[in-house]
Amino acid sequence: MNPPEELSQIDALHSVALNPFIDSLYRTIGSSFDGSVTSNVKTFWLLIPDYAVIFLMKIFSFSFILSIILIFVVIWTSSKILHIQRNMHARLALPNKPEPVNSMIPPAVGNDKWQRVIIHINSDNPSDWKLAILECDIMLDDILEKMGYNQGTIGDKLKAVEPSDFTNIESAWEAHKIRNAIAHEGSEFLINHREAKRVIGLYELVFREFAYI
Repeated sequence: MNPPEELSQIDALHSVALNPFIDSLYRTIGSSFDGSVTSNVKTFWLLIPDYAVIFLMKIFSFSFILSIILIFVVIWTSSKILHIQRNMHARLALPNKPEPVNSMIPPAVGNDKWQRVIIHINSDNPSDWKLAILECDIMLDDILEKMGYNQGTIGDKLKAVEPSDFTNIESAWEAHKIRNAIAHEGSEFLINHREAKRVIGLYELVFREFAYI
């Protein structure tokens, strides 16, 4: 059976315009009309590996180039992130705190002051009790100075202290707040003898921790 005339015309155009792979496919189909199917099928299947290799090579080349680009993007992004983090750490970094040196506090220093505190707190005069608390706060400041905390008020120095270096820091804070109330309110601040002795006891804990008394 001969192929139709239309198919012959398409065959003439196809041989000029289509690529070899499509050409083999077309010839395989066209051969069904002239009985040469076996030969064209063989040609078609023989060409498949060649085109498959070319296709895979193109994919590999594209993937390789894309991988190189992505690697450079990752390296650049990581570098920028690291740079930003370093800048943030530098801006947020706190100034170095002085290193506490407990050995700088002489064991016998402050005993005379402490004796005056004991005399005041054992008085029957409420003004003496307040004076005892004020003198204890001066002794607390002396301890902080010898530890290396020289800047700011006593409150500032207590904030700068590492809790691990100051076991009774909460006692120091509580006593110092009462001292501030006395200093700010003066004679209007009322305190009974029992409370005054308790506050002196808080200071005593701090002084004994650092062998100040």
